[in-house]
Amino acid sequence: MNIVMIDDSYAFDGATPGTRALGGAEKAFACLASALSARGHDVTAINRCEYQSSVEGVLWVPFETPRPPECDVLIAFRKPELLDEFDNPTIKSVMWMWGHPKTLNQPTNQKLLEKHDPAVVFVGDSHRRSWKSWRDFKEAMIVPGIAESYLESVVGETVPPVAVVTTHPLHGLQKIIELWRDRIHPKNDKAELHIYSASLFKGNVAARLEGILKVVTAARDQNVIVKSPEADPEMAAAYTNARAHLYPVIGTEFYSSTLAESQASGTPAIIYASDGSSTIVAERIQNGQTGHIAPDDDAFVNLALDLLSEESEMYQSLSRDAKTLQSGRNWQSAAIEFEALWKV
Repeated sequence: MNIVMIDDSYAFDGATPGTRALGGAEKAFACLASALSARGHDVTAINRCEYQSSVEGVLWVPFETPRPPECDVLIAFRKPELLDEFDNPTIKSVMWMWGHPKTLNQPTNQKLLEKHDPAVVFVGDSHRRSWKSWRDFKEAMIVPGIAESYLESVVGETVPPVAVVTTHPLHGLQKIIELWRDRIHPKNDKAELHIYSASLFKGNVAARLEGILKVVTAARDQNVIVKSPEADPEMAAAYTNARAHLYPVIGTEFYSSTLAESQASGTPAIIYASDGSSTIVAERIQNGQTGHIAPDDDAFVNLALDLLSEESEMYQSLSRDAKTLQSGRNWQSAAIEFEALWKV
């Protein structure tokens, strides 16, 4: 099959996840392209990359270049207007959603879906159920795969008392720092909280982040350390060298990519859920088996203290089951499910 994937965000290609930090959505786009190519398809990925290149059998071309003459399957990523980049009724179209699907019901997008009649792909069950379509379209729920760096990572025999946070600074980070500063660190002063945030690491933040930057900076004496997000191999190592992934519920999120990656690395999760619904994050963890959803501050603090303790039996159990149960979802599996969309 001649498959064309198209994205209109920013510059990256199939090599980027192994060389620098990349957003979960963009990483998914790159990984699916490589997986489809590995399965024997001719894959062209169109995005905002600067130069044409070939990576793992995928031809990456800049957005401004002419569209390929041959296209059997079009996978439009996130934006329905990308369906209109090819005007051939014989092409099988796929609309791969990532954000809130309510945008599909905007009049302009409704017209595009009516015109191209694509299969609409969602990243999870909650994501799929959040769309109320005006008519029947072919819908599919395809959980994204996980990169090999995380699937192949190995948890060491001795893991230091480190907790990691990967959330955006404005999505619950201040509450986690407050609980760490006031209730967790005083009972385990050897424990460290590693915050992975590009904006906070740079220090020169926008006005809306100045408040949280001050909170983070003031917590340095409580072993709160800001780190720069890294490429997949380095992040996999960071997860395997942590005892807990502290993760707040994020109301605008439909797929928690860093949570999926840390789980596949064998890092137990503690979900801070007192501020919202935990339905979506519950799709990423096995509550009570690979992590815990904490309904309030007390539960969050007690779970964190247990996992960060040197002789934690709970850490051993959760880590083992996370690695065993959550590491089976590779990108080859996801690619096979995408293929089913145009084989029928």
